[in-house]
Amino acid sequence: MTTLCEAVPQDQLLSLAVAVKSPTVLAQTFAAYVGQFYDRTAFDALARQVADLYALDNAERAARFRSQLDRRLCDRYHTPVAWEVDEPRGGTAP
Repeated sequence: MTTLCEAVPQDQLLSLAVAVKSPTVLAQTFAAYVGQFYDRTAFDALARQVADLYALDNAERAARFRSQLDRRLCDRYHTPVAWEVDEPRGGTAP
């Protein structure tokens, strides 16, 4: 039998999580699972996506998610999230 997590696209699952969880709770959950990501860049991209979803509703909630996540990562001896990333310099001209 298909589970909800398998049936609903990841973007919608993240939107639902942002709608029902406070930034502090979601930051705590993210920090708890940082070690499960083999590729840290994927973790950072997911964190940026969640911060962007919070920012759609309230910039203060997005800032709280970022600061709480970075603080919790440092508490666990991990580097903070790379919040600002350069766009790839591929063949995407405006």
